[in-house]
Amino acid sequence: MKDYKVRAVHCHHRASEEEIFQTLKRITDPLDRSWAKLEAADRIVLKFNMMKLPDRLHYFAGRRRELVDEAVCRSVLRLLKERTTAKLIVTDTNPYTKDHLMGDDFNYAHILKEYDAAFVDSNADPIRSYDVPGGGLMFDRYQLSGCFEGAEVVSVAKMKNHAFMGLTLCMKNLFGLPPITAPKGRVRSYYHHFIRLSYVLPDLGMITNPCLNIVDALTGQWGREWDGEGRICDALIAGDQVTATDACGATLMGHDPASDWPTPPFRRDRNHLLIAAKHGFGTVDLNEIDF
Repeated sequence: MKDYKVRAVHCHHRASEEEIFQTLKRITDPLDRSWAKLEAADRIVLKFNMMKLPDRLHYFAGRRRELVDEAVCRSVLRLLKERTTAKLIVTDTNPYTKDHLMGDDFNYAHILKEYDAAFVDSNADPIRSYDVPGGGLMFDRYQLSGCFEGAEVVSVAKMKNHAFMGLTLCMKNLFGLPPITAPKGRVRSYYHHFIRLSYVLPDLGMITNPCLNIVDALTGQWGREWDGEGRICDALIAGDQVTATDACGATLMGHDPASDWPTPPFRRDRNHLLIAAKHGFGTVDLNEIDF
């Protein structure tokens, strides 16, 4: 039995929400290690790739181009509600306004209410200090929301390239978790820096260790994380370990997950997935993944 399990399947970008839900259910069913943790959890914290000001939302071929599509968001919440008794908590931060708080009218608020999922602003108190298990690659501890204490984590990302990191999938999605403003932690721009970010991302992955990782690849975006070119991908991906899931996602995007700077798409900095794998946190070798 291999240590990591990832499933990817065709799902047409014009599929109905019921078809998306059934597809998601089918690809997550084999993820026994994920469900063993989720079904035993009292609380599940979800990080969707979801924050953008309402007047800056972009669509492509009928789906969100830069963020997790509404139908995928609802399907994930529905699946967890059906298979677990845990309290569902969704968290994110808002880098776009002066106070950096999400407020009550952000893009997905109505969906969370529909599924009785609470929202916690990760830029608001209480903030806690979390040690990186076994010691960090960049720092030994990070300041994050207190909502992660004792919770299982789910990362739901959009399939996109990233101008700085090369690609943004489930691990890069976690960069939305550190508080944006001091004194609750280092300002986020301190992390988003040459040299640092490739090591910060695996650190965040090791702290939160998402037990379920989902990539919305109904549509994707080429070239950069914001204002790139839309792509029809017709797929959904789910895995039980974040590095391994992203390695499979990178492969489906046409990239070698074991490559490194300056090989595209890692043109500006090192490959954070490779760094994580070399540290023993997951793998980028598809031969080690039940894929």
